[in-house]
Amino acid sequence: MMKMTMNSRERIRMLLSFKEPDRIGLADAFWEDTLGRWREEGSPADVDLRDYFGFDFDSLFLDASLRLPEKLLEETEEYTIREDKHGFTAKQWKGRAGALGYLDHRIKTREDWERLRHRLDVDFSGTSRIHHVSYFEPFVAYPSWEEMADYFQRLRQRERFILLHVYGPFEATWRKHGFEATLMDMAADPGFIADMARAHVDLIIGTLDKARGYGIEPDGLFLIEDLGMTTGPLFSPRTYEQVLFPEHRRLGDYLRSHGIYYFIHSDGDIRTLIPRLIEAGIQVLQPLETKAGLDVRELKREYGRDLAFMGNISVRKMSASRAELEAEIRSKLEIAKRGGGYIYHSDHSVPPTVSFADYVYLMELLHKYGRYTAS
Repeated sequence: MMKMTMNSRERIRMLLSFKEPDRIGLADAFWEDTLGRWREEGSPADVDLRDYFGFDFDSLFLDASLRLPEKLLEETEEYTIREDKHGFTAKQWKGRAGALGYLDHRIKTREDWERLRHRLDVDFSGTSRIHHVSYFEPFVAYPSWEEMADYFQRLRQRERFILLHVYGPFEATWRKHGFEATLMDMAADPGFIADMARAHVDLIIGTLDKARGYGIEPDGLFLIEDLGMTTGPLFSPRTYEQVLFPEHRRLGDYLRSHGIYYFIHSDGDIRTLIPRLIEAGIQVLQPLETKAGLDVRELKREYGRDLAFMGNISVRKMSASRAELEAEIRSKLEIAKRGGGYIYHSDHSVPPTVSFADYVYLMELLHKYGRYTAS
């Protein structure tokens, strides 16, 4: 008999073992201006939405930056311009969701890289590289390893599945080197990009090793690594194979040896890369953008137990009619949840076009169609 009640950590581990617990897993992400709209519409101001909606995950963040000095260069009522610890200068609009406006990047040449690479040492600056505050946030003071260890033990008592989020080697490299420059050098000077990718994964593994010494042992690693656009991968499978695959696989080998589940986030249509991602050790693919042609029903049929899925519920359907939203949930969960291996998430962060009332209705549908029949 299945346990009548289970905690979130047990639920997610069971799903990722391709077994059927009480219900599918739940998680999501929201744009800042979405949360602003929802507060105006009556969402509880003093309650974490993860608690309010019963999500199954808690998050920590691994700062794999160069830890460069951060500088506020300009501030108006509408935006800030700052130099970031990761190695870029960017414009950020206040109170609005969306990508940063990248203005400059610190590593332009191999000489720049050689001069700065020592800053990717695990102990550079002497504080923990793990925090409960996202590494997206600027001007954040990091705790000591002892303080982070204490926080982790308190977090563990919540009995949720703890995901440690970190940039992947491609994401981290282009933020230092520039997006277009990184893509160009992947073709023209792949050894340069491969070297930066290798140093990045060295830092992730080194940080995980140090964290284990303090009793900080996450359940999963969530690699933020956008590899695609709407029409396909950002680069050829051959380039991926040469530059990024070795580091994705090396990280996968490490995670498997320590019992840490391997999640990857990638926007866009990366279907041609999925077989190699599986070979690299990736266990969970997220968020499965519908506008890029991904459909969890087709992916489930193709990959079965080789890959679990997190996402693919269209944010466009969330602001359509309720009948359309119900059809989206019912038809996808009917296939995706079979035999475990599925966790709910929007197919991208929830935008401000979605009302609080419609999102509450979405959660009702997930509990209706995402529940398993106890045996």
